[in-house]
Amino acid sequence: MELNKIELYFMNNPMRRWLQKNIEFKTFKEFLEKQHLSLEGKVILDAGCGSGYSTKLIEQFAPTELIGFDIMPLQIEKAKQTYPELNFFVGNVLETHLDSNKLDAVFVFGILHHIPQWKDAIRELYRVLKPGGVLLLEDFNKDASRFFATYMKFDHPPEAYFSWDEFTQHLEETGFGILEQKRIISKGVGSFLCFKS
Repeated sequence: MELNKIELYFMNNPMRRWLQKNIEFKTFKEFLEKQHLSLEGKVILDAGCGSGYSTKLIEQFAPTELIGFDIMPLQIEKAKQTYPELNFFVGNVLETHLDSNKLDAVFVFGILHHIPQWKDAIRELYRVLKPGGVLLLEDFNKDASRFFATYMKFDHPPEAYFSWDEFTQHLEETGFGILEQKRIISKGVGSFLCFKS
């Protein structure tokens, strides 16, 4: 699902980049360090990369291959212009067209609350990860989604409203083990480190 003009503005401003770097990405780094996991020399995907800032942050792990995709061509155009050294393509998290068992790690910065078929997206991310690969995921639960849809006029479809219990249950039913989870900023925003068993 593409962002409306209001949310697109918020996703492409300095405050969003500050939050990604200093809260969301920092939390992911802390998870990896706590679990003694290195992504150096790995194959990494940034699913729903937007204008590419998150992909640039991930580059510091020194992967062998780093790719980012987003459903919005406008965002991918910005990403390619800003970070021409990185690999971006227009893609859909519901059907990535990537090989099964290809990736060592997948990063997801807050896109599932836009996707009515969010459970299918998690299954697709599981498919493209190698056994033992890790999923680093940050998202909104139904309370946060409802707040932003009501008061900020963001397009958060009600079909993508989930509780944390429902969310973690689906991760586990898909086959992910949850190594770390933390509520960040508020109880409505959560970060997860999972592995493909």
